[in-house]
Amino acid sequence: MRLVSVLFAATNSVYHSMDGVDVFDSNRDALTFDGSTPIVAHPPCRSWSAFTAHQAKPPPGEKELGIWAAEQLRECGGVLEHPAHSRLFDAARIPKPGEGEIDGVWSLQVWQAWWGYSMKKATWLAFCGIDPDQIETPFRLHARGSDRARFQRMSKNQRAATCEEFAKWLIAASRNSA
Repeated sequence: MRLVSVLFAATNSVYHSMDGVDVFDSNRDALTFDGSTPIVAHPPCRSWSAFTAHQAKPPPGEKELGIWAAEQLRECGGVLEHPAHSRLFDAARIPKPGEGEIDGVWSLQVWQAWWGYSMKKATWLAFCGIDPDQIETPFRLHARGSDRARFQRMSKNQRAATCEEFAKWLIAASRNSA
């Protein structure tokens, strides 16, 4: 089984229970990653959010981690996950969904509800070293309506969590990168 490194995972992330996964969380600095495996990157998003960046108060250096994660994606292959409309994509020269490929990187918009997340949660995924024909999503229709009330009832950790089925899918995609 090919090892995959997960960069910027939550300390209580489901990734910790998966075989063949090397997890970098706040207890293990992602900047110590040696570049020897494909990645699944979840760089901090509050500084890059198209909707809440103006309210964010990240610690010094946190915003730069997104650019670093994009560099690791290009060097190692795998998947980078960020909220839809993230400003990181422009800053790191990552094509947005539907814009084609730039330097071997292409993107796709998914809804995390397809994997069982409790809200629709639009998400952009950037892939490198992975042929688009290899990617199959569990596309499912979801109920119309707003997630606003549900979002307001969830804790910050619940909103940021990666559900198990989505995490498994991301690891499998990354494991298949060239």
